[in-house]
Amino acid sequence: GGVIGKVAGSTTKGASAGAVIGGIAGGIIGDQMDRHAAELKQNIRGATIERVGEGIQITFDSGLLYDFDSDVLRPEARTNLDELARSFSKYDGSDILIVGHTDQTGTEQYNQTLSERRANAAASYLVSHNVKGSRIQTMGLGETEPVASNETEAGRQANRRIEVAIYASKDMREAAKRQAGS
Repeated sequence: GGVIGKVAGSTTKGASAGAVIGGIAGGIIGDQMDRHAAELKQNIRGATIERVGEGIQITFDSGLLYDFDSDVLRPEARTNLDELARSFSKYDGSDILIVGHTDQTGTEQYNQTLSERRANAAASYLVSHNVKGSRIQTMGLGETEPVASNETEAGRQANRRIEVAIYASKDMREAAKRQAGS
């Protein structure tokens, strides 16, 4: 998934597309992901929710932006993460990748660490709201995948974000294969 993401310009898109199993089992997973994505679109404001492969990518437009040099979740972030946690309890067969990003202000090493802290802050919040930590992976990409120009404050703010990939867990893929075989 990560290789697909680098080519596509988004690590979370790669994670979502990387778990493709195809066939009837893929159709079963796709149907579940379609329902999950539709519910997320209805309940989470300020986010772009895309179906990618057999997964879902969420890019928060404003709800999970961070202030300059901060990994503290803004109030809007907590609201969106509350809704995300509720959806994960309903759709418990998926795994989650949270990717932190920064703008280009500061050194590459500092930004890498800050992006990791941002991803971990969101993951910790989800765990504190009853999402199993074993379902969540985190990573930081520093300033390597900007979505806007770092030449303006608005662009830098857009780059201070996290993205979430939701994809079928190993157990979900195995259950879909069993169901497809019956």
